[in-house]
Amino acid sequence: MVLPNAATVQLFFLLIIANTFAQVDPAKVLVGTWEGQVEATLSSGNQRVLIINSVKKTSDTEWVARGSFNLPDLVNTEDRGGQEMTVTLKDNDIVLDFVTGKSRSPIHLQLVGDNRLQGTINTTERGQKRPSDKRMVLEKKSSQAN
Repeated sequence: MVLPNAATVQLFFLLIIANTFAQVDPAKVLVGTWEGQVEATLSSGNQRVLIINSVKKTSDTEWVARGSFNLPDLVNTEDRGGQEMTVTLKDNDIVLDFVTGKSRSPIHLQLVGDNRLQGTINTTERGQKRPSDKRMVLEKKSSQAN
């Protein structure tokens, strides 16, 4: 069955509008305080806090976030500049990549829904000789970077 031209045009515009509303703005959803844990036995404990102070667009599919990532009692809430984090849009998924610590451990997180970041940190677990990917999940606790 062939749709009439007017119906085809309407369907096309409805698909464009639906796709536009489906995309989430990383600048709005990522800024805030995220808390969670690394699923590993680490000498420093497994609780972590990520504070994202700002997200600025650099291209159609990339942004730069600034913030801090650390243990809950060591996170620096006063440093509004913070470290740089790369945010990319891949297949409608928002992905956050950065490194942390003296060993520059890579972190790769993906936004799931509006309030969950999940992914990996490449680090050495207690008793390990070499680093490996450890699962990490962070939940958004506040839309404020505090």
